[in-house]
Amino acid sequence: MRLLIIGGSGRTGKLLIEAALQAQHTITALVRNPTSLPPAPGLSIIQGSPENPTDISTAISSSPSKPDAVIVSLASLRKTDSPFSPAVSSPTFMTDVHVLLLAEIKKHGISRLITISAFGVGDSLPSLIWPMRMVMNKSPMAVGFKDHAGVEEVVRKAGKEDNLSWTLIRPCMLAGGEDGGEELPVKVLGEKGEGAGCMPSVTRRSVAAWVVGVALDEVKGQEWIGKTPVLA
Repeated sequence: MRLLIIGGSGRTGKLLIEAALQAQHTITALVRNPTSLPPAPGLSIIQGSPENPTDISTAISSSPSKPDAVIVSLASLRKTDSPFSPAVSSPTFMTDVHVLLLAEIKKHGISRLITISAFGVGDSLPSLIWPMRMVMNKSPMAVGFKDHAGVEEVVRKAGKEDNLSWTLIRPCMLAGGEDGGEELPVKVLGEKGEGAGCMPSVTRRSVAAWVVGVALDEVKGQEWIGKTPVLA
């Protein structure tokens, strides 16, 4: 399968690329800094910004054939890696990127999108324990979660209006440190995370493996089209 990955230079994005290459997929990655990714067979690195529609179009057109699917792994840019650090990117960065991306993939006839969202976004918020709901609402993390909610809104709209086959992945607290941790069995807690418990987590490497091994699979992935699986 030929893939376009947006956000491939991030911690989860790099693991998505690694897992997809191991599964013999061919990848085009749009990144601002080409040196942020090591060269690899099957990987084409295109320099550009996901906030520039021309760069998105160039990344799509650079493939010998159009991508079969697009995977997005973006996050709000913060002053530090701490989730409580103030954001330095636009409060609607991820939503704005998706608006541009959705227009481009529609233009190029691409109908499959997988986006990494987060547990606690949208209708999964009530499944968080109340202290975490307070943190989401009152800390700098609220900016990112509101942006994720905006992403989910525009993606759902594209599903209805443009027949986009989408999956919005809602991982619980991402664990595993800089290297992404171990690849462990993933538990899917429905679409809203009911019964998630106190502080569920999932390693970034496990999320990447699930996206590539399940969501992208032509058979297994059908179950998750138009859905928001919560991963733990």
